Amino acid sequence: MKHLHVFFLFLAGCALLIACSKEMSHDGTGFPTCDYAPYTTGSSFSYIDVNLTQDTLAYTLTVSGDTTVNGNTYKMVGDDSVFFCSSCKDGIYTQIASIFTFQGYKADSLQLTYLKETAAMGSSWSDTVTISNGTLTTKAVLQHTIVQKGVTKTVNGKNYPDVIAVKLDASAIVLNNPVTIGTISTSYYAKGIGLIEADQADDTIKLVSYILKP
Repeated sequence: MKHLHVFFLFLAGCALLIACSKEMSHDGTGFPTCDYAPYTTGSSFSYIDVNLTQDTLAYTLTVSGDTTVNGNTYKMVGDDSVFFCSSCKDGIYTQIASIFTFQGYKADSLQLTYLKETAAMGSSWSDTVTISNGTLTTKAVLQHTIVQKGVTKTVNGKNYPDVIAVKLDASAIVLNNPVTIGTISTSYYAKGIGLIEADQADDTIKLVSYILKP
């Protein structure tokens, strides 16, 4: 589904996402440049979303300008139906998300750390959010794990170097015990480009082309 894309920079598995993006770079040796999400105004990213029956949806997300959330300035990225944002500082990428749904669970007003550029392969971190399933309200843990780093990945016939892959797993806390919900997605980010592919159970989103503005 197209809306899943937004959560990948989305993290995959979303029915709808509203988020925002502020990019920060650092000069000098040893500092991350935050270029795994290069959202400069006027840049655009074209994707296809292919489901299990091979139905394909094509769409283009464009960086349209700035917005302000809680006093902070962000970049807006999207089209007529969805938009997302991500924030980056010192190689740590975060999102503000609204209305995440997965296997009957729903969460509102999420703030997520979806990528840590300098983290080693195999390392994990987690976000804890409040979710509901019918009348049940509880906490959920979204665990992010770097499963590949510094690899070359081929997407739609094009090789992308310096790729980081992040797997997202979810668990619900029921009676103070974690109950596995499942793997939501594995997302691939290429240096200097951003999200190039996101795989999840029902569909795969792939980058087709992009235009980066200075």
